[in-house]
Amino acid sequence: MASRLCVKCGKSMDENSQFYTYKNGEKTDMCKKCLTMHIDNFNPDTFLWLLEKMDVPYIAEEWNVLRDRAFAKNPNLNGMSVFGRYLSKMKLKQWLEYGWADTERLKTLKDERSKAQLAEKEKFEAQIKEQFDNGEITEAQYKTLMSTETQNEDYYMGTGPALHIPAAAADNPYQENNFIDASLLPDPATQLTEEDKIYLAMKWGRLYTPADWIELEKNYNEMMNSFDIQDADTINTLVLLCKTNLKMNQAIDCGDVEGFQKLSKVSESLRKSAKFTAAQNKEQKNDYVDSVGELVAMCERDGFIPRYATDIPQDKVDLTLKDMNSYVNKLVTQDLGFGQQIEDALKKIQIQREMAEAEETEMMMEGETPELIDEDYEEFYNSIEAQKEQDALGDE
Repeated sequence: MASRLCVKCGKSMDENSQFYTYKNGEKTDMCKKCLTMHIDNFNPDTFLWLLEKMDVPYIAEEWNVLRDRAFAKNPNLNGMSVFGRYLSKMKLKQWLEYGWADTERLKTLKDERSKAQLAEKEKFEAQIKEQFDNGEITEAQYKTLMSTETQNEDYYMGTGPALHIPAAAADNPYQENNFIDASLLPDPATQLTEEDKIYLAMKWGRLYTPADWIELEKNYNEMMNSFDIQDADTINTLVLLCKTNLKMNQAIDCGDVEGFQKLSKVSESLRKSAKFTAAQNKEQKNDYVDSVGELVAMCERDGFIPRYATDIPQDKVDLTLKDMNSYVNKLVTQDLGFGQQIEDALKKIQIQREMAEAEETEMMMEGETPELIDEDYEEFYNSIEAQKEQDALGDE
C-alpha cells in the first residue's frame, strides 16, 4: 500500500483512498480532508477554483442534484460530501471529454436547449388554447394538456377558463392570498413603558425591535414554565435558544431555506446541551413529587414508610464502626464455616500435644532412655556444682 504525505497537515496516508486524482493520473498534494475543509456546498465561490484545478467543468444542475441528495441523507454536510461524488460523475462517458474550459460552452448550450424547449412548450400550449377557444376540445382536455404553471397564470390574469370554486370557499369574505398591512396591526412599542424598554434592551440587546423583544420574552417565559431551570449556565443557553428560534422564524418567513437549515442545527444542538427536549423533561418530572395527588398515589402504590426506632447515635463514624464489628462477627461465626475451621485447628493442636506426651510416657515406662539434649546436660552439671557447694559447707 503506497503512502503519501499531505503538505498541509503533514500526515502520511494511503494515496489511493485519501488523495484525489488528476486527469493525468497524478495525486493532489493535499489530502481530501485538507483540500475540501473550506468548501460550502451551497456557495460555488468556495469550490469553483478546485474544479478548475481538477480540470472538470462546473454544471450547476448536476452539482445541485448531488448536494440535495446528500443533504437528504445527512444534513450535516462537509467539504467531502459532494465534491468527491461530483468528480466521480465527471469521469462518466457523458462528461469525460469535457474540462474546465468547457464550462461556459456547456452553460450556453444548456440555456439554448432550455429556450428551445420553452418555445416548443409555448407553441404547443397556444395550439391547445386555440382549440379550447374554438370548442374543439373540452375543459377537461384543456386542463389535462396544459401545464399547471400556465393554468395558474391564466387564472390570476383572468385569461383562462373559470375554475370551479366550492360554495364554502365562494362565501369566504377573506382574502388569504393577501398579506395583512402592517399599519393595521397595533404597535407593540406603545404598550411598553420606559422601564420595560430598558429591561428588555439589557436582557436581549438593543438590536431588536419591540415586536422582537415581546416574541423573545414570550418564548423565554414559556420555556421557563415548561422546564425546571435553576442554574445561570442553563439560563444563558435558553437566551441563545430564544434568539436562534427568532432568527429561524425570520429566515423561513423570508424564504431563506438555507439559513433556516443552518439555524435549525444550532437550535437542536442548544436544546440537547441544555436538555430542553420532551423526553428529558419527562425524566426530570418523574424524579420528584410536586403535588398532593401524586403523594397520595405514591403512598397507595408503595405503602407508608415504616418508622424505625434506633438507640444508636446517628453519627457516621459510629455507624461505620458498628457495621465493621457486625461484619467481623458474621465472618467468624457464620461465613462458610470459618468458625468451625478455627475449632478444628485448635483440636488438632491439642491432639498433637497429647500424642507427644503419651509417647514420652511410654518410652519412660519401657526403660528406654530418652535422647538427651543440651538443656539436660546443663541441668546435670548445675546439680553437681550445687552438691559440691553443700558438701563444702558441711565440712566447715
